[in-house]
Amino acid sequence: MLYIFIAFLIVALIGIKFNKINDIDDEAMSHDRTLMINGFFVALVLFSHFNSYVTYINQFDQIYLKIFLKIGQLMVTTFLFYSGYGIFESIKNKPNYIDHFLKKRFLKVFIPFALAIVVYMILNLIMGNSYSIYQYLLSFTGWESIGNSNWFMFAVFCMYLATFVSFKIFKKDKLSAILLNFILSLIYIILVKRFKGFDWWYNTILCYNFGMLFSYYKKTIIDFLKNKWHYVLSLCFLVILFMLSYDYRDNFFVYEITAISFVIIVVLLSLKVKIGNKFLLWLGKNTFNIYILQRIGYIIFDKIGLKDYNIYLYFGISVIFTIIIVIIFNQIVKLTYKLLKI
Repeated sequence: MLYIFIAFLIVALIGIKFNKINDIDDEAMSHDRTLMINGFFVALVLFSHFNSYVTYINQFDQIYLKIFLKIGQLMVTTFLFYSGYGIFESIKNKPNYIDHFLKKRFLKVFIPFALAIVVYMILNLIMGNSYSIYQYLLSFTGWESIGNSNWFMFAVFCMYLATFVSFKIFKKDKLSAILLNFILSLIYIILVKRFKGFDWWYNTILCYNFGMLFSYYKKTIIDFLKNKWHYVLSLCFLVILFMLSYDYRDNFFVYEITAISFVIIVVLLSLKVKIGNKFLLWLGKNTFNIYILQRIGYIIFDKIGLKDYNIYLYFGISVIFTIIIVIIFNQIVKLTYKLLKI
């Protein structure tokens, strides 16, 4: 797997460009560019989730596994950060955006997730897997899983609802809305910590709020970073902060520093390093559907014994299968949007 992962990194680097030290890339926070960054990280999620289905014996695969154990939940920080950033950009620039938020944003994420849950239900019936009615119903919220990845979707739904409430209450006072959203995020963390207990359900959530803050203060931040020494010193500070906090990330508050410093480092690097190719862009555009559907291939080909035959072939065929079903699924989702007039 180490060699497969290295091959992916080489492909991801195709088209990379570096700006001069005095230049800030004006397109770094554009929609396509942030999609490409998310495309890179959703590929890491594909690799990471595969690791839970297999056992590695090869020494190089052990190295590969250690890399992913080190990355951990950090690979989802950009999804939350750029989601918060993108939503606030829309709120700033599109009149009455929040009035149509539930239909245009919430439903556009919920519908493909709900359709995917139906696919998992059918898959479970075929394979003879048994779940309670309670689990099936709550799986549509992301609170329970019926074989699918779920915690991230539940978190996104909650963040979207918190955003809708906050900006409805403080429609003309955007900073107050951001602060209320932050408070609601903390309430989410407290409740999920209490009723779920798994730290990955909540320990990266605040990246969403920091994405909004970055958008709110974007001009000030970018103007500050246009000074090359401001940029270099800020990057050095964040790297040191990340390294100091990383070893103590078992503590929730320290992990917040780790996660937020990590995602801001990614943002700062994107201002100077232009990544991008059509492959990463496609992955980025399909981040949610890849996340939702990726386990189907792993489950099916595990069931037929491909994992026991060759784990590398198992991974390759599962990924190709995921790409195919994502393409088909996209057409189903588009048709559903059209029927519902979304």
